[in-house]
Amino acid sequence: MPQELRVYNTLTRKLEPFRPAEPGRVRMYVCGMTVYDYCHIGHARAMITFDVVVRWLRETGLDVTYVRNYTDVDDKIIARAAEAGEDPLALSARFIEALDEDVGRLGLLTPTHQPKVSEHIDDIIALVERIVERGHGYVVPAAEGAEGHDVFFSVRSFPRYGQLSGKNLDDQRAGERVDVDPRKRDPADFALWKAARPGEPSWPSPWGPGRPGWHIECSAMSMRYLGESFDIHGGGIDLVFPHHENEIAQSESGTGVHPFAHYWMHNGHLTMAHEKMSKSLGNIVRIRDILDEVPAEALRLLYVETHYRSPLPYSSARLVEAMAALDRLYHAREVLAEMASRPPAASAEELVRDLGEPAAQLHELASRFPERFAEAMNEDFNTSRAVALVYDLTRAVNRFGNNKKWRKRSAALAEPALAAFDLAGRVLGIGALEPEDWFRQVRERRLRAMGRSEAEVQALVDARVEARKARDWARADAIREELAELGVVLMDTADGTRWRMRVG
Repeated sequence: MPQELRVYNTLTRKLEPFRPAEPGRVRMYVCGMTVYDYCHIGHARAMITFDVVVRWLRETGLDVTYVRNYTDVDDKIIARAAEAGEDPLALSARFIEALDEDVGRLGLLTPTHQPKVSEHIDDIIALVERIVERGHGYVVPAAEGAEGHDVFFSVRSFPRYGQLSGKNLDDQRAGERVDVDPRKRDPADFALWKAARPGEPSWPSPWGPGRPGWHIECSAMSMRYLGESFDIHGGGIDLVFPHHENEIAQSESGTGVHPFAHYWMHNGHLTMAHEKMSKSLGNIVRIRDILDEVPAEALRLLYVETHYRSPLPYSSARLVEAMAALDRLYHAREVLAEMASRPPAASAEELVRDLGEPAAQLHELASRFPERFAEAMNEDFNTSRAVALVYDLTRAVNRFGNNKKWRKRSAALAEPALAAFDLAGRVLGIGALEPEDWFRQVRERRLRAMGRSEAEVQALVDARVEARKARDWARADAIREELAELGVVLMDTADGTRWRMRVG
């Protein structure tokens, strides 16, 4: 596999070597959320996809300027605010706060810039003016009920229209994908500026009071922070057309600069019962609801197990499998911590010679992990292969750790394995906690779901300890069975009895 990073470019439909326009620096824009409701786990897939992209780019030493916007001015926001009897900007501010809370719980990196549409109206107006001046936009009287003028983009004025999506304008029949409006020169023309209507947020402009069209917002905000041409533009696959297609057309028409973005990256849909997850289909699962049930790392693992461009079927069973995989990973980290806590008794080479195949496998997987991990991530951010390496190492650690005598003398094998898990934690966001923190999160959520408290379980565990001391084996066994029914796993050690919650 090549060590040079290769990225699948939606624009060219092929894998390409990734070469930033400015050596050592990457400028990246990702379309954020339209904040008219709580975000669902389909949105989380897009955010985690590009979070991992940024993490890997930075891990390789690149300086990344990462921009992810908030769309707080939009038709959907206005419609939802009207239903709720709320000011549109107040509604969007409320859901931005909720989104930030969800993002924090997911452990996402904070973008370098998080622009809001409402705070970049001047940038948007300036770009629309340039588009009109260059002959790619046109002004028409507002529709009935609106004040001022609308501004449309002329798709026929941009010869490369359709290059991203592969769609041909002549093959699109009017009314199928766009509203038929007699004021338009072509049915596919789209709004750059919308004239004000009663009750809608509006700003003064050369065309009268109004607000931006959806597509122009991202063009203006990305240029504001990254320039007229930048390296990566990302988003969900559903944004390829019309949103990203229109972004290219209006941006390059307004500036005369080509390309608007060098690499276009798109993540696949998250599906439920073979359908795309969306509010319109009514099959959404909110991020905050899932994170009340499982730790955030379980959701992250569910996503990174699948390559970002592939569809990702979601189910509660797959989430339980991710939880179980993380349980095994954190058990392996516990084993390694015990190994590392003792003075080295022998070198790694001596341990391999003395302990045989389990030690040799652990040493080989850990020592080669950074190289193999880089090969996976450099092949279009192949997190699926990277996770497989984590699983291989987890199995090797737990297999080796089954022999507790070996743990006491194997510190030399622990350091590279811990470093490997740390690398996966930094890039993928899994296995990055202290083991006890993971087991505590699982414990708290499982007990809350059952309506039980940690104190209740601990009382039963203590009662079993006392029964064992009194040699009341029947009572001790009965308590163990009661705990097992609650999903409690007991671990009798020389230091006392510990317990965890079983996953699944």
